[in-house]
Amino acid sequence: MNQDFTFIDPGGNQARYTVYDIDSRHEYHWATDHGDRGFARSYAAAQDDARTALKASMAIRRRSGQNYR
Repeated sequence: MNQDFTFIDPGGNQARYTVYDIDSRHEYHWATDHGDRGFARSYAAAQDDARTALKASMAIRRRSGQNYR
């Protein structure tokens, strides 16, 4: 099972991330629609890590002028 979230930056740009249920190694995996992936020991940490990755990715795309959603 997983849960999807939409992150909206101050400029109104949107991106999605997903946090998956805990696995057999007691880790919560996450992924963004920008291709970032990772894992954390808690659900809250996984959400925070995914949002942090999205913020950085969105800032890079803004600076480079790439369009997304």
